[in-house]
Amino acid sequence: MTNAIIDPLAIIELTNLKAAGKLEELAWHPQLGMRPEWVKELVQNEHWRIRYNLAQNRAIASSPKAIQTLASDKNHLVRHSLAYNPSIANYPEIIQALAIDEYPRVRESLATNPAIANFPEAIEALTNDEEWDVRFCLSSNFALAHLPDVIVTLSSNTDPAVRCGLASNPAIENFPTMIQTLAADEDAYVRYNLAQNPALAEFPEIIKKLASDKDPDVRIALAQNPTISSSTASTNSWQTTQPVTQAPTI
Repeated sequence: MTNAIIDPLAIIELTNLKAAGKLEELAWHPQLGMRPEWVKELVQNEHWRIRYNLAQNRAIASSPKAIQTLASDKNHLVRHSLAYNPSIANYPEIIQALAIDEYPRVRESLATNPAIANFPEAIEALTNDEEWDVRFCLSSNFALAHLPDVIVTLSSNTDPAVRCGLASNPAIENFPTMIQTLAADEDAYVRYNLAQNPALAEFPEIIKKLASDKDPDVRIALAQNPTISSSTASTNSWQTTQPVTQAPTI
C-alpha cells in the first residue's frame, strides 16, 4: 500500500468496479494507485484495451514495474497510450525507448508529452524523426517554453512541418523576431498556424500583416482566433468569397 491518503469512498468504488468485472473502467480510475496489487493484475491482462487504459492512468506513476512492462507491450497502441502519460517523467530510459519506437504513433504521442522537457536526447531524436507529424507535434509542444535554446534551434529548421508546429505554439510569445519571421514564411500553412496562435494578441503589427495575407485561409484563421479583438484589424481584409473547407496543404 502506498503512503497516499486513503479515500474510503474511492476504495469502495474501485472494489465495486472490480467485482462487477468493469476492468476497462478500473484501469483508468484516478485512485487506482491505492491498490497496487490490482495495477499488477491489470498490466498482465490479455485484453489490450484494459492495458491501454492503464497506460494513460497517471496513478501508475508509483508503479515502476508496471510502466516498464507497458513500455514494452507487444501492442503498439498500449505504448502509444503510455507515451502520452506525463507520469513517465521520472523514467528517462522509458522516454528514450519511446522516442525511437518503431511505430510513428508512439513517437508522435511522446512528442506532445510535457515530460520530455528535461530529456535533450529524446528531443533531438524527435526533432530528426523521419515522420513529419512527429516533428510537428514536438515543435508545437508547450513544454518548449522552458527550453528557449530548443525553440531557437527549431526555428531555423528547413522542414515546414517544424515551422508549422512552432507557429501554432503559444510558447513563442517571448520571441518577437521569430514571430515576425514566421509571419513572412513562404509556406502558407506556417502562416495559417501562426494566425491561430493565441500569442498573437500581443503583436498588433503581426496581426495587421496577417490580416492582409494573400492566402484567404490565413485571413480567415486570423479572424477566427478568439484571442484577437475584432477591432484590432480591418474586418474587411479578412473576408473571402469562398468558405474554408480545409487547411492549406504542405
